Amino acid sequence: MEELPHGAVLWLTRPTPADFDSEESRLAQARALVHLRPELSLESTLATLRQRSLEFSPIPLEFDPDVADILRMEAEFEGGCGNRALVERLNRYHPPPVSEWLPTAQAPAPDVDSVQAAIDTYEGLYAEQLVALFEKEVPQVMKGTLEALPHLDWHLWHMHWGKRLTHAQRETLVPALGAFLGRYLVDGLGGRWVPRKKLEEAAVIVGYRAWLPFLRARHALQNQEAPLDYSCSQLFRTAQRLARAHSH
Repeated sequence: MEELPHGAVLWLTRPTPADFDSEESRLAQARALVHLRPELSLESTLATLRQRSLEFSPIPLEFDPDVADILRMEAEFEGGCGNRALVERLNRYHPPPVSEWLPTAQAPAPDVDSVQAAIDTYEGLYAEQLVALFEKEVPQVMKGTLEALPHLDWHLWHMHWGKRLTHAQRETLVPALGAFLGRYLVDGLGGRWVPRKKLEEAAVIVGYRAWLPFLRARHALQNQEAPLDYSCSQLFRTAQRLARAHSH
């Protein structure tokens, strides 16, 4: 113990500060505090110090694998993965199961005048509208790589696109987002478009399932949390996983 000016003292509870958050150090600190402030209890003081120690110990990232990339971006934006409370909250999150699909045998046949013309509209107009809209905020969409999906999902979620859209804006973005997702199912998983006059019924056939990317897009833009709950990433990963299982 060393006396300091103005009535203060320096009380060394351990030989080295390197293990200040160890159990032995926290117990010594708690005893010192209780000695100096008799109104404190040893149990509550020690519990408080132990809680502080937890803040210094890293918590493992156990994000749901289908949306892990999205959650990791959010954790990094909010101050890094050392934010224990945030990581714990994100670790607990699991999106609802993907529901935007039908058995291939139940998928309705095309009802458009020209299947190829409809596909050209999906991929050449709608999907390119999304690229043009987000090329600055989400430059990954320009590359056409799989990393674009979680980056786009995170941007839509983080910037509250599902909440801030007007009806007219939503009706423009739903076809663009759905076509963008559908193009990944076609190019990345060998899927086949089944166009329909009603976009929400248009499907991409991959194996035994018909995925409904436009319906997924509408769900993803229905409210503030929807871009995470109904992410493009989760649907694609689910389709990819089932396609791989089907091929073996």
